[in-house]
Amino acid sequence: MECPYCNQEMQKGIISGDGRSKVYWKAGGKKANLMDKLSGRGKLEAVNYPLADFTIEADYCAACKKIIIETEISE
Repeated sequence: MECPYCNQEMQKGIISGDGRSKVYWKAGGKKANLMDKLSGRGKLEAVNYPLADFTIEADYCAACKKIIIETEISE
């Protein structure tokens, strides 16, 4: 995906968390592993921490430091 802010290529990845720890983004199709969590690599700071395990597909632009998540809101 091309970044709508700077037109550079974005990385596909997954945002993951378990409600007990921080939320992480990692390139590719795998969740953050123990080494990522110990080092803090990919940790998202501005997140509310729910009590349920989750993953969210997301695209990350390293140049803009922005993540884009495609979603639909149920009404």
